Amino acid sequence: TRYKTELCRSFQERGECKYGNKCQFAHGPDELKTLDRHPRYKTELCRRFHSTGFCSYGTRCHFLHDRNE
Repeated sequence: TRYKTELCRSFQERGECKYGNKCQFAHGPDELKTLDRHPRYKTELCRRFHSTGFCSYGTRCHFLHDRNE
């Protein structure tokens, strides 16, 4: 069993996923695991996001995009 920390977008939107049990993402809250983060995780602003308004890492970015995160 894989350690799944994010929900599968396809499964969330359509209720199905072509990868089935081989999908690397969770197909429901029961498959989700919490991820232990470094103590400094999301403690500083993302320079790229705040200078350009975009960050290619999105939700996976280790820096803050919004002060409320």
